[in-house]
Amino acid sequence: MPRRGENIYKRKDGRWEGRIWKEISIPGKRSYLSVYGKTYKEAKEKMKIAKNVGWQGRKGMPKLEEAASIWVDDQKAYWKLTTCREYCYVLEKHVIPWLGNARIDSIDQQTMERFVSLLWKGQDRQLSVNYLSYICSIVVRILFHMKKKYGYNISVPANPVKKSKKYQVILPGEQTLSRLEEYLIANSERKANLGILIALYTGIRIGELCALTWKDIDLAEEVIYIRSNVQRVRVENSGENKTHTVIQTPKTSDSIRLVPISPMLLPLLEKHRQEDSKHIIRGTRNSWADPRTVQYQFQKILEKCGLEHFNFHMLRHAFASRCIEKGFDVKSLSEILGHSDIRLTMDLYVHSSVQQKKMLMNRFESYRN
Repeated sequence: MPRRGENIYKRKDGRWEGRIWKEISIPGKRSYLSVYGKTYKEAKEKMKIAKNVGWQGRKGMPKLEEAASIWVDDQKAYWKLTTCREYCYVLEKHVIPWLGNARIDSIDQQTMERFVSLLWKGQDRQLSVNYLSYICSIVVRILFHMKKKYGYNISVPANPVKKSKKYQVILPGEQTLSRLEEYLIANSERKANLGILIALYTGIRIGELCALTWKDIDLAEEVIYIRSNVQRVRVENSGENKTHTVIQTPKTSDSIRLVPISPMLLPLLEKHRQEDSKHIIRGTRNSWADPRTVQYQFQKILEKCGLEHFNFHMLRHAFASRCIEKGFDVKSLSEILGHSDIRLTMDLYVHSSVQQKKMLMNRFESYRN
């Protein structure tokens, strides 16, 4: 029986079915769309959303712009602010201008391939293959969400762009890292230098370093608590591609962790200890430093040391690889780095050094032996 005249019925299979009247498809006869839920409340909520979408076109299918809005509204409670704003930026900048008016049932594999071609040609600067794949993945996720949660009878196309293979990471040599370490220790009274030393000895990310305060460093227990990071967030409704920095919790729960302090780092932290409220590296506008500023300072340090430039994130790669060389088990290293899966640790951050490769090659013998 219908509940309270809302055209919601409980089916024999235990599910609740809500029926929404659509346009007249045959003279004198009305058609309807059914939505389903495990509970009455779920079916009613789906009916409410479906009615708000606006049933336009054949089979009452919403346009992608409407579907994207529903997807964001449904999911934003589970996303970080940075993630939500990034998705909204991609939708407004790249997806809606090309696919916004397309009904979700009309977006097939051929449509996706044309979409990629338009993105490739219609930009002021060429988008990378990985970024094209990222844009398309958002479209696919929206379609899958509409199919799974709201029961739309649509075929979800595959992502037409495969990510390019990652290039081989070439680690800084031992002499480079040794020279950098020597300089940082000799000038550790400078806050940026001390912060970079922490990254060198712990493998923490640059955003985590910028959010680090002395309160997060427990010298008695000899551990560092990683519980925040600094990220650059797009400014909403700015009309331009403007950003600003915010401190927030890490994206995943595995990134909230404690990292033991190594014997080389501990005396330096004890020597330069300050008030709990102060950040390890302070900025000029905020109490924390902008990751871009730290990256710039890092490059200046490399210049002073007469070293070839490399990205700050390479310190994380170098730390992970050195840990493996020194006999760390992968599970412990994965937790120190804040990974949810040890395969990620091995695939992304563990690399064989040139010295290790030379040592192995020295074992190579002649084919005649």
